[in-house]
Amino acid sequence: MKTSSLAAPSQSEDLPLLVRGNKYPASGVRYYHDYLMDPLTALKDKHCTLIEELYSIDRQLGWLESSGPEKAPKILVRLLGCGERLAGDLSLHFQREERALYPVLEKRLGNNTEPVVVMKQEHRRLLNCMKSFTSEVSRMIREHDAIKTWALSSALQDLRSELSDHMSREERVLFWLADLHLSRGDRNKVCFELARMSKPSEPPESKLGFY
Repeated sequence: MKTSSLAAPSQSEDLPLLVRGNKYPASGVRYYHDYLMDPLTALKDKHCTLIEELYSIDRQLGWLESSGPEKAPKILVRLLGCGERLAGDLSLHFQREERALYPVLEKRLGNNTEPVVVMKQEHRRLLNCMKSFTSEVSRMIREHDAIKTWALSSALQDLRSELSDHMSREERVLFWLADLHLSRGDRNKVCFELARMSKPSEPPESKLGFY
């Protein structure tokens, strides 16, 4: 598969997540409020929240590796809960991108939809990485194993690398293409669909759209 179509100009605001000021929004993001802004900005902000969740898991794994056997069971249970939460948040975020943004962008890209295809493939791979991680935590809980952490560390390292690379590439390439090709009407359509897919307990407080 050719990769030339995935190249995009380098811009300071499109730096990878890990060097974008290292500032992350609070986890309790109100999706409706976010999507009243530019939907691409809202999706980028959600990327930061997901990375923050991953860092929290990374810290807990460090506590597991440095703790004694008496604390390990509680840390593993907490680790599983955080892993399952991240898996759910990733799945929901990917659904929002694939149902709201990607179809509109594909229409504008015409025959050059390879970047969208690549992102969808990466979504599947990331969910598999997340499943490998939570499955290993479940095994450790089930077998009362708090010593053999190599497989868990390896799974988390793969997930961290894959997720960071994916989000950086998506922002630098796909979002750049969206910013270039989507019309005002397209953006409002994406904005409406993202808000529609948001939590029903968070009703919008103003009209959709950002123009």
